[in-house]
Order: sequence, then structure tokens, then C-alpha cells
Amino acid sequence: MTITGAEDEEKRRRLPDVSAKGGKPPRLSVDVGSSPAVIGRGAPLISRARALAQGYQPAVVKVVSYAHGAARASATANYVDREDAILETQDGVELKGRAAINGEIAEWAKDFEPRKESQDVAGVRFQVMGLKDTPGDRGTLEKAMSAAFVGHRYAYRINALTDGAIEARAVVAFAGTLREGETDTRERFYVTERHVAEGFEARVFAPKSEARMKARIEAATGIGQHRIVLEPGAPGNGPTSVVDRLTRLQEHGAAASDSGALLDNASAIQAESRAWRRDLRSFKPRDTMHLIVSTKAGVDVGAFRTAVRGFVHEQFAAHKFMFGVHTDKADAGHVHAHVIVAVRDAEGVKIHSGPQDFRHWRETFAEHAQMQGLKIVATSAAERASSQSYGPKDKAIVDAADHPRPGREARDRAYASDPANKTLIDNARRRIEIARTNPIRMPASERQLAVANDSASTWRQLAQEEPQSATASALAQRTQFSQAAGQAIATLVNQALITQTTRSSAMPITAAQMGSDLKLLNEAVDRVGAVLPADTRAAFFERSGRYLEKLAARVDMQREFEAKSSQAALAPVVEQSAGIARVEQREAISAQRLVERAETATNATPADARDIDTSRVIVREARRTAAGKLAGTHVVVEAQRALTAIAVEPAEASLAVDPRLEVLRRQQAEKLTQSAAEREATVKAIEAEIEE
Repeated sequence: MTITGAEDEEKRRRLPDVSAKGGKPPRLSVDVGSSPAVIGRGAPLISRARALAQGYQPAVVKVVSYAHGAARASATANYVDREDAILETQDGVELKGRAAINGEIAEWAKDFEPRKESQDVAGVRFQVMGLKDTPGDRGTLEKAMSAAFVGHRYAYRINALTDGAIEARAVVAFAGTLREGETDTRERFYVTERHVAEGFEARVFAPKSEARMKARIEAATGIGQHRIVLEPGAPGNGPTSVVDRLTRLQEHGAAASDSGALLDNASAIQAESRAWRRDLRSFKPRDTMHLIVSTKAGVDVGAFRTAVRGFVHEQFAAHKFMFGVHTDKADAGHVHAHVIVAVRDAEGVKIHSGPQDFRHWRETFAEHAQMQGLKIVATSAAERASSQSYGPKDKAIVDAADHPRPGREARDRAYASDPANKTLIDNARRRIEIARTNPIRMPASERQLAVANDSASTWRQLAQEEPQSATASALAQRTQFSQAAGQAIATLVNQALITQTTRSSAMPITAAQMGSDLKLLNEAVDRVGAVLPADTRAAFFERSGRYLEKLAARVDMQREFEAKSSQAALAPVVEQSAGIARVEQREAISAQRLVERAETATNATPADARDIDTSRVIVREARRTAAGKLAGTHVVVEAQRALTAIAVEPAEASLAVDPRLEVLRRQQAEKLTQSAAEREATVKAIEAEIEE
């Protein structure tokens, strides 16, 4: 069936191949020629701000989810199909009912990604026949697991069986990296199904995967491969599967990771799963994209539907799509349209959405909305210092916990009461609450801060031009607070970077200097926080506190470095300087004795004048040598004392008067550089933990 309704001039102009029912073109809902100028693509910030001040609402276009396969796409489309919604395709065809929708998706599926999602993690039953519940055999089993899963992340728990034997229950990341000499080789395990009996398939490791593991076990332990049992469970995809498998593993007792970490609670499992994330090399095809385009309740639904139609036809002209409008949330304050788009177009080019795409989509939709007489303008949350952002997954988590779904009540209640899910549910609830209260946005990066500065300047100008506008005044104040908070956060970030470097090429930053800077930063944070609104102050202190904590950790590390680690690193240099000092002292003493002997020789009665002159020359040379040795000894001893007292203070360049001390000075500089590099690596590791 074709679309029925009023004449749509834009649709007739842009899509001449799509006709209305009975060949009668739709009619425009408003007179486009008399509508105000469109504030669309490329409009300056001041124009968008004026529109908001005049009562325009921000354009909302967001991606809800991506799906792989026809089943998921059909499920989403059938959810959109309701009594008040009519699904319309890119060809202008109406779809009503499960059969029509599934038939359309089946056509789409012919161009879907043929690859399956990656197998990232699975539980494994691991047993070596003949091993008993003794400390020695448990060690052998652990050694066998370490050999089988070398280069892979894994966690395990060893169980004692009723017959006295033992087995391990493990969770293994299938992607791994093997180190062979100077070469890294990537490896991935695979699970397949083996026909066992009529109608029964058993999961097993792929032959190559199993052969590699068993060969490594045999080489490491000498155990015959016929004694090794490897039984994989259902493989999962992505980080959530890691959390799921690790949670199941520790339900029947504490588990341990390959790094030795104890996994006995939800927090430990979350930390371990984050450590695995970068090693998963996960892949999940995207076949369809689910968009939501929304507006406030009270608008002309027909005009909104026409605007959405124009937007998707222009933006996704080369893609297959369908959309439908829902009005059931009007009581909650909004009307919205669901858009399902095939990610791959007719030429095989896929959609890779990013920030620039979303901005372009908002601008395109806003243009079509304004052409239908709707007061909608494209703007960003950053330009309004807005923090309204949470995902549909957050809402689904909280809804399942607070309002169990019909037919799944027991499962949803069990999910909500499971302590392992408490942190996940609390975080989702917190993000939703933040979006509802909408605290002031706090930019941190240079790009975000630049947007905040431009927005504050623009809204301040608009508030001066239109003092009667409550919107302009409120947003001028809001963006000014955002600018102040963002500048404070940016200062903390910059200071965190500065403490990794030196204040000059000759003098590294010290713990005392870092502590002084940290005190000033704490005072600055307190001053900014004091002027922020109450609903934003707590979030500001929480966020700035993370950076202050990071800086405090660096001060402690620098203090410890100055007190201990550098002394150990420079011990050879200090000892060498002490040795030089001892040699210089011995030579000075020898020179002094030479003087004494020479003077003693002059007291004897000379045989002739020539002997007297020779003795005087000897005395002068001996005294000059002794004086030089004493002066050199003083320099060396003072240098040795300085190195022993504060080994991290770079030796003075004046020590180069002695070639041996110049060598020491260069050695000290090299040691200091090496220690600084090691300290920076440790700092980065601590930063990663703090951010997580």
C-alpha cells in the first residue's frame, strides 16, 4: 500500500518515483513559501541561540542500537509496529503486521554481513586424568593450564570431585598473543559443534585449537595428550560476556586470574573484565541501525511525520530503511519516530557514525522540521552546557529492576537482587538521575573548552541584546558557570601533564614544588566550587577530585623516588665518586710527604752550589704538586659528599675540571633519565587505575 494523506510538496519534488495512493500527490501541511528563513546547515551559533531564545526546541536525533542479523532487525521493527504507528519503507510502502515486516527484513538480509560475531570468551572444563587432590597434583594442573592458555587471559577455580580427582573450571579469552623470540604471533581459539548422535551436537574446540593446547601441555608437563580433557561452553561476544562468565565462575567459590588476582566479589570481577577488554579483539557485525528522532509533545504529528520522512529520504537515500511515529509517550512530554536503517547501502558502503555525522543529521532534520512549520533548531548539548545524556541500555536496566516485565518477572527480580548487578544498576540509575536534574556540563578537553568559551560569549551577548528573554539570561549564566568549571578542570589536566616533565632541562621537578602546586590547585578548585549552583557543585568536586587524587599520588611517588629509589639507582655512581676521593686523598698525602723529604734534603750541607739549586727546585715542584693535589682532593671530596647526601641533585658542570668527575656527572645524568622514565611508566599505570 502507498502512503495516503495531504499533499507533500517536498516529497513530490525530491522523490518523484514515490506516489501516493490513487496517484494523488500528498498536500503540504504548511505554506513553505511563507515560512521563516531556515536555520539549517552552517548557521552561526548566534543564529541558533536566538532561535532557542525565541522558543525553538533542540533537534534530537540519536542512535539507540545496532543489530546483527535478520532476527534482531525483525524484532526491532515489530516493536515499532503498533496500533498508532504505520511503518513506511524507503519505497513509500506501508507495512502492517508481522508477516509484512518479516518479509521486508528478509529482503534486506540478502545484503547483510555474512561474517558472524567473534567468539571472545567461554567457560572451559579442564581436567587431566589421574591427578588427585594433593598439593603437588594441583600444582601440576595449574602448570598444565598455564601452558594451554599461554598468551591468553584466563581465570580458574580448582574443584575436588567425589572420587578424589580434581578438575578446573576456567574462563578463557579466545584471542591471545604468543611471544616467540622477538616475534609476536596472534592466536585465537574457536569452538565448533561435533555430531555425537541423532539430534545431538556437542560443543568442542576446533581441531587446530585443541591440538595446539594439548601439544603445549605435553611439552610443559610430559603428560600424554590422551589424559587431557578440554570441554568448552557456549562462547560469548564482547566485554559483557566476560563479566557474565566470570560471575558464574565465582558463584561456587573464589576464583583466581592468570595474574594471581583473587576474584571473590563483583568489584574484583569488574576490574578483571576491564583488564581483559583491550585483549579481546572483539568483532560484531552491524547490519541495521536503530535511530530515534523526537520532539516535544503538542506539535502537529502530521507535520512531524512529514519532517522525519524528508530527513530519512535525504540522509539515507542509498540505504533501505523504514520508520514509524509513536505518540504513546505524549503524556510523558514527547512524540518520537523510530527509524531502522540498513547499515550497508546499495554499493556496499557502510555507515560509520561519529560526532560530525550526528551534527549533520540534526541539522538536516531541523531544516525539514522548519519547512513544515515546526520550531526546531539544530544545536548541541555543549552549546547549552547541558548534561542530559544517558543510553537506552541504562533505561532498560533500571526498568527491568524497578518494573519486572510480564512473563519475565522471576528473571528480572533475580537480576535486580543479584549483588553482582548492584553496581551496574546503581550506575545506570545515577546516569538517568543526572540527565533529569541536568547539572551544568563541565568541559575538560581543549575542544570542549573552546565550545564552552564560544557559547558563554554568545549567550552573554544575546542576554545583553534581549534582557527580557529569560532563556537567554538563564543560558548566559549557565554557560558562564560551565566555562569557569571547565577552565578549572583543564588546569588540573594540564598540571597533571606538567608533572610528568621538567621545569627546565637542568632541574627536574621536585616533590616540594609539586606539593606547592597541588596546594594552589586545591585552593582554586574550592574557589570555583563555591560559586557553582548546588546541583553542579557536587559533580564538580567529584570530577576535580579524581585529578587532584592523581596529582597527590604523583607527589607521593616523587617523594618516595627522591628518598629511596634514586639512591639505589645511583649507588654505583656514589661509590665510584667515593673511590676517586680516596685515591685523591692518598695522592695528596704522598705529595705532602715528598715536600717533607725535599725539605729534609735541603737541611744537609750541600757539596757544592749546583746541589743546592737542585734541592730548591725539588722543593718548589713538590710544594706545587702537593697544592694541586690538595685542591683536587677538596673538589672531589665535596662532590662525593654532595652525591652521597642528595643523589638526585644533578652534579654541577664545574666538576668537569677533573676528567673522572666529568664521567661521573654524565653517568649520574643517565641514571636520572632512566629513573625518570621508569617513574613515568609507573605513573601511567596508576593513572589508568584511577580513571577506571
